[in-house]
Amino acid sequence: MKTKRIIGILLAASMLIPGCNSGVKDDETAQDDILMALGNAGEIGIVKEDINTEPESYEFNPHVYSPTLAQEISQDKWDAFYNLCDALRAGENSFECSSREAYDFAMNVSTLASLFPPACLKVTDVSDDGTVPYENGVGRIYYTMPVEEYVVRQAEFEELITDILNSTLEPDDTDFEKCLKLYLYVAENYEYDDGMEPDGDGAFYRTFITKRGMCVDYGAVYGYLLLQVGIDGLDIGCFEPDMCHAWTYVVLNGQGYHVDTTWALTSCYECLDDVYLDYFLMSDDDRIQDGCLVSDLTMQALPQFFLSQSNIKLKADDEQYSFPDYSTFVSLDEDNKILYYRDMYGEMHEMNYG
Repeated sequence: MKTKRIIGILLAASMLIPGCNSGVKDDETAQDDILMALGNAGEIGIVKEDINTEPESYEFNPHVYSPTLAQEISQDKWDAFYNLCDALRAGENSFECSSREAYDFAMNVSTLASLFPPACLKVTDVSDDGTVPYENGVGRIYYTMPVEEYVVRQAEFEELITDILNSTLEPDDTDFEKCLKLYLYVAENYEYDDGMEPDGDGAFYRTFITKRGMCVDYGAVYGYLLLQVGIDGLDIGCFEPDMCHAWTYVVLNGQGYHVDTTWALTSCYECLDDVYLDYFLMSDDDRIQDGCLVSDLTMQALPQFFLSQSNIKLKADDEQYSFPDYSTFVSLDEDNKILYYRDMYGEMHEMNYG
C-alpha cells in the first residue's frame, strides 16, 4: 500500500467540508388517421411495445472474450476453450478441440483462472485412469472433485456473478458507466488480504467468494466482471525491484487504460469512506508516476506470462479521464452524463463523460 495515500487521507480529512404545429386536422379526421395507421401496422407485422416492460437483466456469459488476448490466441484455441466451458457446465468428461495445442490452452490453469474461475484447480489435464488426455479431436476432462459437486459449484458461481451485475449495473448503462460502477463496487465491497493460504481453490475464484485478496486477485476480478458485460479487461502487472504490483488493463471506446482497484479499496483507508478516482482509467504516464513501470508487463491469461514474449502491445496514451491526485467520487448524473468528484481540498468538480 502506498504511503502517499495514508498521508493524503489525513490531508483530505482535515480540509473536506463537507412546439408549434400548423395545419392541424379536426378531431374526427385525426382519430380516423390514427386508427388506420394502427390497422396498417398490424397488417405488416409491426408490434407495439409495452412501455411498461421491464428492461432486460444481465445473464452469465460462459464465453467471455478479449480482443487484446486474441492478438496472441488463435480462433481454434478459443473454440476449444468454449467447448470446454460448455462441457464443464453440463458435467461432461470430454470436449471437442482441433489440436493438442488448443487442448493445452483450454485446460491451462491460467486460462481457467482468468476466463472461467470456478474450474481453476478443479479440473486437470493429467490422466487419472490411464486414458490419453487428447486424441483424435477429443480432449478429456479429469475432475479433482466429484462431478456432481462441481456442477453445483459452477451454478452457484454463475448466480453470484449475475447478482453482482444486476445489483450494480443497469441494462442501458454506457461502457464508461459499467467500468465506473464495477470499479466502485470492488472498491467498496472487498478487502485487501495478503495472508490467505492456498486451499485448493483458484485464487481469483476465492476472492469472488470471500471478497478478500491481493492485487493480482483484484486485477483479475475486475477484468472478469468487465468481460462479462462485453468490455475488454485483463489482469496485468509489473515486477520491478521497488514495485511488484498487478492491476487491470481496460479497453474503453477503442482506447487503452490502466485501472487499479486494489489501491482504490476503501477498506484500506481508515479515515476515508469515499473512493479515490485517480486509479480509474489511468494513462501510461499516470501509472508510471504512481510507481509502476509499464515497460515489461505480465498478463496472467497469457501462456507466456510476459507480454514481451507475445505479439500483444499495450498502449494507454489517452488522458481524457485522468483525475487529480486524491480525487474522490461524489455522484453520477447519468441523464446528463456528468460525473461529480471532489479534489483533495474538498472542492467540487464535474467531468462530462458523454
